[in-house]
Amino acid sequence: MIKLLLLVAALIAGIVVGPMLAGNQGYVLISAANQTIEMSLTTLILLVVVLFGVFFLVETILKRLLSASSSTRGWFSGRKVRKARIQTSNGLMKVIEGDWKQAEKLVVKSAKHSDTPLLNYLAAAQAAQGQGNATLRDEYLQQAAELDDNSLAVALTRAKLQYRQAQYEQALATLQDIKQNNNRNPILLALLKDCYIQLEDWQPLLRLLPQLEKTGVLTAQQATELELQAECGLMAHIGQHSGSDGLMGHWNTLSRKAKQRPELICCFVKEMIKRKADSEAYTVLCDSLKKQTDPRLISLVAELNLPDVHPAIVRLQDLLRFDSSNPATHSALGQLFIREQKWEEAKTHFEQAIKLGPTVSDYAYLVEVLDKLDDNQGAADVSRQALTLALPARS
Repeated sequence: MIKLLLLVAALIAGIVVGPMLAGNQGYVLISAANQTIEMSLTTLILLVVVLFGVFFLVETILKRLLSASSSTRGWFSGRKVRKARIQTSNGLMKVIEGDWKQAEKLVVKSAKHSDTPLLNYLAAAQAAQGQGNATLRDEYLQQAAELDDNSLAVALTRAKLQYRQAQYEQALATLQDIKQNNNRNPILLALLKDCYIQLEDWQPLLRLLPQLEKTGVLTAQQATELELQAECGLMAHIGQHSGSDGLMGHWNTLSRKAKQRPELICCFVKEMIKRKADSEAYTVLCDSLKKQTDPRLISLVAELNLPDVHPAIVRLQDLLRFDSSNPATHSALGQLFIREQKWEEAKTHFEQAIKLGPTVSDYAYLVEVLDKLDDNQGAADVSRQALTLALPARS
């Protein structure tokens, strides 16, 4: 606008001043090398004004052309971005549908012009793994990491894909690298839990349990169940590597509350039985039975291979004085009396156990006892009763 005003002002000045100088135009000589140009002052002024006008006109035309070129480039660039968005969206849909090959093609092709290239490469990694190509998966993950090396999303995606590929140790290493700065992330904690379970790495899992419950990854009930699984798994691991002595040492380190849990007592006793440490297991089991009469613990007494079963029989008989209606106690006593070959006593307790809570195993024991007593008819009758119990009820 200012240049246009200057041009108009110059034209007006030329129109006003020109006639005034018409009678006294002056003289202008321009000499360059061997060339000379002669003109009047009025002509020079008009020439300068015309040159300025031409310059302004050319400048305006060039600006318009450049502006149009920029707009054209912007339109083509915007078109690529819009196309990339559509391809990315379609690619993500293919990931959800499990069309891995098409998904990879779409998200990789659109990554260059995508608004979210990180998401494109993460989706491509998932698609590559879906096709069974772990090497290509890792290449896409590396490209994603180059875009944002500190991205939690990249690390979690890497760990998830490694876990799904049964690469549990690699997934655990990936998660441990980022845990310190993201120790409240529920997805990370859940993946850590799953890795520990798959690797049977029970000790760190037990340490992680309070945090899993606190962050809502597990309910209180789920945490209790997982704690039991981990404790029993840890006992099995210790038994395999350190034997019964290691198991006893571990048992002694447990809290009083833990030692009162029937489930943990059962795990301990069974692991001790596997290591032929039945007498030591009976000591722990007998102490527990002084405080509680859980049927699972009572049943374990009959599984122990004791050199002398008389103390165990006495202990179970004492339990009957306090609770004569516990079928597990009668069954365990019956089994111990079988070892002692006291058939009549065994028969009495098995009959009572069946009366209180019939099981196929107690029926089988009773048949065995009746055979020893030469009561063939009784054995046949009990067998028929056992068969009725074993067969599914008819509708």
